Amino acid sequence: MSKNTSYLLILWNLVLSVLLGWSLTRSTAPAPRQDLAETEVPAERPAAITRDTMALQDARIAFFYMDSVQKKYELIAEKDKRFRSEGQRLEGNLKSEMAKAQARYEELMRKDHTYSTQAEVAKDEQELQELMARIQGQQARSEEQLARMEAEMLTEITKELRDHLGTFNKSAGFDYIFSVQNGGQIWVGNPGLDVTDELISGLNERYRAAKTRDH
Repeated sequence: MSKNTSYLLILWNLVLSVLLGWSLTRSTAPAPRQDLAETEVPAERPAAITRDTMALQDARIAFFYMDSVQKKYELIAEKDKRFRSEGQRLEGNLKSEMAKAQARYEELMRKDHTYSTQAEVAKDEQELQELMARIQGQQARSEEQLARMEAEMLTEITKELRDHLGTFNKSAGFDYIFSVQNGGQIWVGNPGLDVTDELISGLNERYRAAKTRDH
């Protein structure tokens, strides 16, 4: 193999190294990474005010399991389905571009560069570099698109949950509604305070009504 051909091989290996192990599909649902009920910014409290903690003994408290909301809330399932579909589409596009680049690489490698001029070799090297740049650019754009899609999804789900909690609590009248996750830091001592099923039912009714209005 000539020195020029070896250089082309090194460039192509760089392309493959950059993309090694990368995949747009996710093995798990793109569920919110943080507790949605804990994302609210706490209201500022005047430092001079003192509170009687004994008042908490009369507080009305409820909780819901966020894990169940993530599994049973139809909006999350719909967003997850779209996210996965878009990820698969973007990955398919990238694989297609990789196949085209691979075919062109093999075509360049079949060339006999023994008697090639420096200009001809430089042209082939430039083409291979452009192939690498195009694939890297497509990968970066795909990752940015999925990250933006995931952020928008989290924002929408958070808003829907907050809005429904406000509506739900107008009639329920709880002082605190805690979000609980398996392995989290809140231990539930009274399962009778669980409002998960009611909350999920209301969220899904709200989601179905919105879908009906949109159609």
